[in-house]
Amino acid sequence: MNKILLILRNELMQFFTGLSAYIFFIVFIAINSWFFAMPLFINNNANLNSFFMTSQLLLIIFIPVITMNLLPKERQLGTIEILHTIPLKIYQIIFGKFLAGLVIIIFAILPSIIYLITIANIGINVDYGIIFCGYLSLILTSAVYCAIGIFSGSFSPNQIISFIISFIIILFFYLLDNIMIFLPASITTFLQYISITWQNSNLIKGVVDSRVLVYFISLIFVFLWFSMIIMNRKRSD
Repeated sequence: MNKILLILRNELMQFFTGLSAYIFFIVFIAINSWFFAMPLFINNNANLNSFFMTSQLLLIIFIPVITMNLLPKERQLGTIEILHTIPLKIYQIIFGKFLAGLVIIIFAILPSIIYLITIANIGINVDYGIIFCGYLSLILTSAVYCAIGIFSGSFSPNQIISFIISFIIILFFYLLDNIMIFLPASITTFLQYISITWQNSNLIKGVVDSRVLVYFISLIFVFLWFSMIIMNRKRSD
């Protein structure tokens, strides 16, 4: 566990020492603030629905941008061989990188507490259960997308290829609920279950269903597991 935390700390230090980190946060927060403020001041609609919807869309782009550097940069700089020579197991590298991506996204979401405080002060009949589920949905979705980003980065040392692969996989899970009408009815039930949009729609109703949690945890496990398999094969080659 200490070695996973060591990798996590190292990744966070590298990320926050660069100017790109602050550009990322400014853009992410600015877009979310705009879409939170518009319904509030124009329609007098005091809720976080627009924030949650906008954030779900932003994650499709922002997480591949963050994760495309986590593993590919080690190969480009030749430091992946160094990581292999020190007493680090593959799962420690994978989980350390995964947690780094997730923590960065959580840091980007944290300023939205200001929106919550605003809603709490001026809103009427604020449903904190739905708000809690909305934040839980964002974190679980971010965790899945980070796992997909790590999986994509395990394929190639090229950061652009890593970004494209993760973006396509994430977009597939996001849009699956919308394209099911064009697919045979015999597979609709299965495709609906693996649709991240459909699962999120259940979660944001305000009820934490164990089946939804199993879905997210399973996806995270599957993508991280395949990442470890790919990395193990590359180490043995």
